[in-house]
Amino acid sequence: MAQQESSGNKKTIDEEDSEVSDRASRKAWARLLSNVYEIDPMVCPKCGSEMRVIAVIQNISEIRKILKHLRKIGHPPPGVDYSSIAV
Repeated sequence: MAQQESSGNKKTIDEEDSEVSDRASRKAWARLLSNVYEIDPMVCPKCGSEMRVIAVIQNISEIRKILKHLRKIGHPPPGVDYSSIAV
């Protein structure tokens, strides 16, 4: 691992890379998606307003509950194969 001296403090390159803010990281990810899919995931497709991430849900049982509810009310997200998940 490479080391770099800065004002007498030694930091590894990995430590410096990890100092990128969460906000900068999210913006970079949104730019990547925009370039790859030619869409801006942070712009509302209906009104064009800027959107922001308010939560990230990683618990699979909570995700299943949300998908089940969306299906129940008639608004399932596109591309979800309900036969492949136990809801």
